Amino acid sequence: MNTATESIYSGVSVIVPLADVQHIETHNPLGLIVVTKHTRWDKDGDFWANSIWIDGAEATAFKAAWCRYRSELEADTLMNLEPSAIMAKFDSAIDAIKRA
Repeated sequence: MNTATESIYSGVSVIVPLADVQHIETHNPLGLIVVTKHTRWDKDGDFWANSIWIDGAEATAFKAAWCRYRSELEADTLMNLEPSAIMAKFDSAIDAIKRA
């Protein structure tokens, strides 16, 4: 696993340690609900208790920071989606099928 250049999101209204983020819920058009390893599910209220709310104005910047963080950590396991790389894998798979 690689290291990330930035592991803390420091926005206008919130500071989030990106390593703690479990997932982001984007179903609310007004903003994001960030679920961290410290967040718990409230069975009685049917919602995430103590989650982090990020307002819509800051949502795009946070998602970009979190995606950049995850991509830096997982760079060695992410697939190269450039057309030449995909076609090279496709060609080698076809060759393997023909040899079988």
